Amino acid sequence: MKLNKLLILSVLISAVILLCSFFPLKNESAAKITFPLGNVFVIKKGQRQMIKGAFNMKLYLGDKVKTQRESRCEIKFEDESIVRIAEQSIYMIERANFKTKNKEVVSKLSIGKLWANIKKLAKSSDKWQLRGPAAVVGVRGTVYRMDADADSTTKVFVYEGEVSVNPSAKRAVKKSVKPGAPKQIQAPVEVQGPKEVSMEEWFEIIKAQQQIMIKPDGSYKIAEFNLADDAKIDWVKWNKERDLLVEGR
Repeated sequence: MKLNKLLILSVLISAVILLCSFFPLKNESAAKITFPLGNVFVIKKGQRQMIKGAFNMKLYLGDKVKTQRESRCEIKFEDESIVRIAEQSIYMIERANFKTKNKEVVSKLSIGKLWANIKKLAKSSDKWQLRGPAAVVGVRGTVYRMDADADSTTKVFVYEGEVSVNPSAKRAVKKSVKPGAPKQIQAPVEVQGPKEVSMEEWFEIIKAQQQIMIKPDGSYKIAEFNLADDAKIDWVKWNKERDLLVEGR
């Protein structure tokens, strides 16, 4: 009789473990703080009170990380991808799923500066997306940074790989062309007038050593940037040093 009870108990425990593997607990953490520097705070989902961010503090969906002056914060996700935010930045994890067949991460930079070192995605169905005030960035494994200005202007700089950039909402779009040498032009032809374009029509691939600046009205400009000059920026220099340290190089 005792053997039968033990057998039944063992089967029940196995069933519970199996069910948990198919239905992950909603309160599972998505990431953790791995390097808080200065005044770093976390605002839990649905709350207003700020709590002090600490080393290895777990972050859950809907949590906001906020940095004050002269402060920075490094966040590591379950797939070892790294996100860092500079001073006076607000960052939130909106969705994160590492348990099912397709990996998905969606987060948002409301204001401030962010550096991302994203691990290479295994499948085309995997998604890693960062939303800024005026643009949405999708990656497949790359190093880039985003600046979200107070007027909602969004800038993206790519260092490795490439990213796809879309507007954050449907709006009229005007593409700005970088000034250059005069070019011969064709005779005037009839062209279509301005039109409202959808998110799918507004789409750009930004490659390494390129930057894109998106204005709040949807106008944008793509240009190359000087890596040597960029490397002199304290925020960039610090992140590159942290990347080398984290990767053990």
